[in-house]
Amino acid sequence: MCANRVQISNQLTMEKKFAKSGKQFEMSIYLDTRRTKADEYYPLKIKVYTPKPKKRKYYSVGIDMNKETYEKVFLSVKPRKAEKEIRIQVESLLHKYIEVANRLDNFTFESFENLLFKPEGDVKDVFYLYQQKIKTLELEKREATKHTYEASVKSIKKFLKANRKRDPKHLFVQDITVEWLKNFEKWMLEKGNSKTTVGYYLRTLRHIFNTIKTDHYPFGKNGYVIPKGTNKKKALDKHQLKLLFEGKPENQFQQRAKDFWFFSYLCKGMNMKDILYLKWKNVNGDFLEFVREKTKDTTDEQIVIRVPLMEHSKKVIKVYGVTSGDREEYVFPILHKEMAEGEKLKAKQNFTRLVNQHMKRYAEKLGIKENVSTYTARHSFATMAIRNNASIEYVGESLGHADIKTTKAYIKSFLDDESDKKMIGNLVDFG
Repeated sequence: MCANRVQISNQLTMEKKFAKSGKQFEMSIYLDTRRTKADEYYPLKIKVYTPKPKKRKYYSVGIDMNKETYEKVFLSVKPRKAEKEIRIQVESLLHKYIEVANRLDNFTFESFENLLFKPEGDVKDVFYLYQQKIKTLELEKREATKHTYEASVKSIKKFLKANRKRDPKHLFVQDITVEWLKNFEKWMLEKGNSKTTVGYYLRTLRHIFNTIKTDHYPFGKNGYVIPKGTNKKKALDKHQLKLLFEGKPENQFQQRAKDFWFFSYLCKGMNMKDILYLKWKNVNGDFLEFVREKTKDTTDEQIVIRVPLMEHSKKVIKVYGVTSGDREEYVFPILHKEMAEGEKLKAKQNFTRLVNQHMKRYAEKLGIKENVSTYTARHSFATMAIRNNASIEYVGESLGHADIKTTKAYIKSFLDDESDKKMIGNLVDFG
């Protein structure tokens, strides 16, 4: 009972601290503990109260937290960086609500909600739609995807400036035609971009079109078809893999690169992001169990990948991992829980670049001419699995593909040449 009183007291203290009043309303940040939840996480809301008539409504801010985190975020005198970022985010939302309410001469919940949830900007303006999508991705902490959208709209603006000789302020949906898209593709390629990059940027634009209701749709079979990249996926053969595995690196940086490269290879082609995002809760005895970061927020049915830990993989965890009693802590200390998503993305990019640089030098020292990168480890796993009679279904599940078509397209690019060579060779086998 005493504990409940303390909690209620803290709640009132926080509400008073963050309450903002207008002439006809009062707003405050509120942890809604009215319903008991098994995981003890509760929705954070903005409470709006009107004295005449006496009425209150609660608006979710899209964040759940337990009481301990709630106190760290809002009651701490000097909150840590992660808590401070949440506090700033929620306070900004509170101020937005207050700003909207203050525009009304006579506050009613109906008029407030109509104004609050009315779309801002022009929904026919592609730049505005990009801006809204980028904001959503930021809230969802999908930094890599956010950067792709930012790069895409930046490139579109450069294209328009090159043609109009001035900075474009608007780009309306109706302006984007099949001819416009073809000209943009041509301009991108002339600037030295690959078809893969063009495809990345234009898929974001197509997604923007897919989010709005419009009869004007320039994509598809009867319109503009987004180009596909022509880069063939490279995989190492058995001899090259043996050289790399048994070779001796020249320094500790090459050794580290080699260890993580083969950790990826032996963990079913696990990419660097998934490796660095591994938490101790994913390590269960002799197995890893994880969901790919790439698909966590994009697919309804999550594919849990189960990886048996070989001797090398266990050694990498032992040598480079940081033992922690916290199951939510990252295995490898490249990332930390306190980091913002933007910091995590930068740390992942830096680490991947270093692995690629030193792995390339190590491979060159052994006489391997191919560009050996972290992607090569993933491709090499897939090829070796197929060569060892693994089914396409097994490879697809291992790589985290939701659709078998993706796996077929994936392995086709690096098995076609070998299959052709073997078939032509058999033409002279008359035995």
